[in-house]
This record gives sequence, C-alpha cells and structure tokens, in this order.
Amino acid sequence: MLSSQERALIEIPRSGAVRAKQGGNDVQLEPVPRLEWSLATEAHPPATEPATPASLRRSWIHTASERQVLELFRKLNGAKRRLPAPWWLRALDRGNIGSRAEAFEIEDEVHAILSSRPGWVFVPWVGTSEAGYWEYAPSDRGSVRMPTTVVLTDEHDGWLNAVPAYGDEESLPVPTSTTKLLSLLPQIESW
Repeated sequence: MLSSQERALIEIPRSGAVRAKQGGNDVQLEPVPRLEWSLATEAHPPATEPATPASLRRSWIHTASERQVLELFRKLNGAKRRLPAPWWLRALDRGNIGSRAEAFEIEDEVHAILSSRPGWVFVPWVGTSEAGYWEYAPSDRGSVRMPTTVVLTDEHDGWLNAVPAYGDEESLPVPTSTTKLLSLLPQIESW
C-alpha cells in the first residue's frame, strides 16, 4: 500500500501513462504495448529446428488460457493498432473460428496433407507467432522469386491461400480450404 506521500508523487492521467516526480523532475512512463505483446508471442523455450506448425507453439499465446490471450490481444490491439498475430487469433477475435484448438487442428491437417507429398517443404521462418507456410520446391526454378506456396490466412473461412510461383509480378492468392486442398494439389503443383 502506498503512503500518502508516495500517492502525492504519482499521478495517473486518463491516457494510461504514469507521471511520477523523481528528484524534482517529472518522469512520464508510457505503457509499451508492443513490448508486452512481443513477450507474449516469444517462444519459450525457443524452438531450435521447428519442422511442424506444432513445434512453433511455444509462446504464451499458445499455452495460456484462450480467454487471457484474447483479453490481452484486444487490450493491446485496439481499433488503431495491428499487432503481429497468428491468423487464428485474428479469426478468433472476430468470432470466425470456434477455438484456438480448432485452429491448431487445421494447421496440423494442412501439414499432414502437404508433408505426405513429395516436394512440399514447411517453412517456419515467418513473422512473430505465425504458424509458417509450405513451399512447393519443384516450382522454385529459373527466374522465380517466390515458389508456389500454401499459406494460412484469416481472410476467409477456408483458412488457406495457395499462391502460384511468381517472378517480378506477385501472383494473386487462390482461396481454398483443407477439404479442397487435396483435390487441388495436382493443379497447384503444376503452377
């Protein structure tokens, strides 16, 4: 509990910043939402050689209660901010997906489908807290800047985009889903 003298030294304005007097000088402490989010999405312990989406699920957002994760995301994301977040958290926040566990099942199903086929490679090196994506290695030839990829997304309720290989001009993603993916793979692999 703060003494009356300590309370007099600290003023908490409505902005959320904390103003304190230290040695006769005003010191303003601002909350750092991006730092808090960075800590929440940092893998503990860091994955050494992740080979699956499941091996990347080591951060607080993957292990804390779903309610706590959503509360922190909503508190820090706000209307104006766009925090780096996995596809499933943005979908969960909007109510478009039932649970984090359902999202993990989708990630694992896509990985099972693609890793069972020759040429598909899981790429774990993406943005903070993302699940990775899959590249079709045979499409990486000639002047191709980006090989054919399959990426998880919150842009539609199929949760997957297939992106044809491209050189100078970026290709438009083709929306798909786990139920359609297997039947579309012969076409996707021919791009």
